[in-house]
Amino acid sequence: MGIPYSARHNRCMSVLTPSRYALLRLIADAGSNLKAESLALGRNHAYLQQYIHKGTPQRLPEDVREALARRFAVSANVFRDDTDPNWEPLAPGTLHGTDAAPPRRPHLAAPRAPFGAAPVERDPPPAEGLFRIPEYNVAPQAGPGALPTHLAVEDGPQPVDHWFLPRRFLGAFTDSPEALVVLRVAGDSMEPDYQAGERVLVDTAHRTPSPPGVYVLWDGFGLVLKRLEIVYGTTDPAMVQIMSINPGYPTYTRAMDEVHINGRVVGKWVWK
Repeated sequence: MGIPYSARHNRCMSVLTPSRYALLRLIADAGSNLKAESLALGRNHAYLQQYIHKGTPQRLPEDVREALARRFAVSANVFRDDTDPNWEPLAPGTLHGTDAAPPRRPHLAAPRAPFGAAPVERDPPPAEGLFRIPEYNVAPQAGPGALPTHLAVEDGPQPVDHWFLPRRFLGAFTDSPEALVVLRVAGDSMEPDYQAGERVLVDTAHRTPSPPGVYVLWDGFGLVLKRLEIVYGTTDPAMVQIMSINPGYPTYTRAMDEVHINGRVVGKWVWK
């Protein structure tokens, strides 16, 4: 089944590639925003917002990558496109809340409190041995799917909360704990395994549907939580089956280049 041009176009505009996601996390970790960082680069105030959410430019030029690298004390290769052979993932310990000592961070003015108000307090660092995982208010629609409108806000998705888990425990599920995020399930297509309102732990570094499992993906029409399995024997293009657990929802097939996998679900919270 083909994807209309408009759907393909929207997919390209809205998908968070690893470099874009790393930039958003660094900016949020520094207590800054896309507008402020765009102006710090000497660009117009919407430069990074357009890069993140509209894909313009599709890839950051070298001078911008170098400037961001100096500002956030990371390798400039973090901001390359992930198809570039020189791309590097964000190094463990880069972000605040890891076990490693916090790196040198850009100097940013502390937010001012209104006159007479209590000073603005930042989140305290996690206890020793705990790893802080951000929760984003970006609910995968466990149903037909719809791209959340708040992905297009100027300052990008901001954490609404943080979860703290032992780093050694997380090591059993992922080699990249800094790529973990918490999302909220919506809809009923993945019931009874995933109920609306449950929180799931997503490894955004796992972007290939192998082995089969439950993933968060953009399927050409919306952001969905589904079970994925490669249709073996298909090539040029390879096909992937997109399945719901609720039998009331149909299984459908897409070409691999028509979907964008945002991460694999590696756990969820169950309350008794």
